Amino acid sequence: MKSIIEKLYYGEISPCSLPTPTTERYFKAKNEVEKYGAEILDKYPDCKELLEQYADAIHITAACEGLQDFERGFRLGVAFMLDAFKD
Repeated sequence: MKSIIEKLYYGEISPCSLPTPTTERYFKAKNEVEKYGAEILDKYPDCKELLEQYADAIHITAACEGLQDFERGFRLGVAFMLDAFKD
């Protein structure tokens, strides 16, 4: 059986490609985003490109935040492990 480090090395696990959340809260928020986007386009159809640029910027910031959260969580997990093996 491969260790988790081997699985990560060989690309068998990829934290950034984990499935999206499946909670009710997530789906509610996602539906609201879509609803508000459609409402904005109904009222301001000329702003489609601007709204797409805004959405792209939001996605990039969310990805950066996700990476930072992953790094923090990973470091915290390692710190717990190091502490657990102290004398």
